Amino acid sequence: MLQRVRTESKAPRPARNPSACETICNYLLLSDVHLGSDIVPHLRPWATSSWLTREAEVDQQLVSMLEHYRQDADEGRPWRLVIAGDFLDLVGVSITPQPSILRTVPTREERLHGLGSASDHVVRKVEAIAARHPRVFRALMEFVADGHSLVIVRGNHDVELHWRAAQQAFIAAVVVHAPSAQRNALASRIEICPWFFAVEGLLYVEHGHEFDGMCSYGDPLLPTCLRDPRRIRSTPFSVLLRHVARPTRGLSTTAYGYVGMGAYAALAMKLGLRNSASIGLRFARASYRLISECFARTSRTGSMRTLAARARHRRFIARMGVHPERLAALAALYVRPAARSLSFVLRSLYLDRVLCLLLASMCVTSGAVLAHYQGWFAGLEYLLASVFLGAYAALGSGSNESPSRRMREGAERIAQLFDARWVVMGHTHEPRVDALPAGRSYVNLGSWGEDELPDERVVANMSPCSYLVLRHNGEDYSAKLLCWDAERGPRPFYLEAEDRSTGETLPVGSMQPT
Repeated sequence: MLQRVRTESKAPRPARNPSACETICNYLLLSDVHLGSDIVPHLRPWATSSWLTREAEVDQQLVSMLEHYRQDADEGRPWRLVIAGDFLDLVGVSITPQPSILRTVPTREERLHGLGSASDHVVRKVEAIAARHPRVFRALMEFVADGHSLVIVRGNHDVELHWRAAQQAFIAAVVVHAPSAQRNALASRIEICPWFFAVEGLLYVEHGHEFDGMCSYGDPLLPTCLRDPRRIRSTPFSVLLRHVARPTRGLSTTAYGYVGMGAYAALAMKLGLRNSASIGLRFARASYRLISECFARTSRTGSMRTLAARARHRRFIARMGVHPERLAALAALYVRPAARSLSFVLRSLYLDRVLCLLLASMCVTSGAVLAHYQGWFAGLEYLLASVFLGAYAALGSGSNESPSRRMREGAERIAQLFDARWVVMGHTHEPRVDALPAGRSYVNLGSWGEDELPDERVVANMSPCSYLVLRHNGEDYSAKLLCWDAERGPRPFYLEAEDRSTGETLPVGSMQPT
């Protein structure tokens, strides 16, 4: 029998998740593979050849892992492979638009930065990823053909799987490797979840980007743009990735949102005056796009969007069997998207700090000029400069806050809402296991791939290829956090914890909370 944990929540208990297997399943969970991050010929032509070796390694790791667990399957307990977001790096793909073969006419931004987020654009990107990584898609087909199943939870890098045509293109890319007579049966065992995957009393899985203001879309079920519902909404993450990080050689594409202004100043010195001016212009365009997004609201658009959101929520509730009160409580845990608040956009882009420095510099300069004419006026200018510098100091020059703490705190409440013994997320690329009350656990799956070149990474280490195994032993489930090695197979993943009494870093067991 599946052990259930009592919760203190008084909300009605959710119905059984209809997407869960009728038979008892074993679970493989991983996240952040970022297939397609190497398809960047439009904006990063210098990077294409450098990525080939890295992508071959990621493919080999993933293919060998799938082959291993096809052999290591329990009779009567098929595997359910759950990928907790960012399996495809759709938002990072940079392919030159060809208007003659596209139904949606490319915008000026898409002509500059590559195919966009319209449905037919995304289908082209999915097809390009499948063509670049045929071994992975064939391995997924073989895995599903053996009677196992596949669940893809949308993340912020593959939020464009929102479109049904893109979902169909992904499923078609998997089953195309099978005989035509088997394709419909295989497609029925592939599921794309728009928000989360949950098994009552056992497991809750989401990507975690809604806890990150830089990447949050606000409504996981309706991430479309307010001004153009044919496209996905802009976030600081997606705009900075396309406008600034991708076109800039030497700029990390993962940590640009969480480094301080000092890192950007060092990059400007490294790039030189001409390249710094170029990146400054791109940053200005990105800022304008995000600021204009804050004001792109009309009553008509808002009312139509509300109706569409309600319809999607009703369908999601019927499909998942989750009480509306629980969805509302879950959504209340998320942060407000940066793109919905002008002050948040300014803070996320460091524009508030830049403005303080600019005003302080102007006051100092004008004070120096006026010192020869009106000493008291120069003193006032210096006083204003001190005020602006004080405001800068209060704001700080450090990085935006990492979402790790909010994800951990949210996991505790989610475990109660969904009666989940394991709350699983990805997004941060930092594997971790934290103990929650009542014997529950929060697990961050880490990553399998990165979306940047090795010489542009803030952290030099390769992705740990970490994953979680939930296996039914006849009476209950056991969990192991492992890392995959293509040559040696599954290995225990050891986290490190700091001994608070001595300050030493000590290894802990593979599923011991840190």
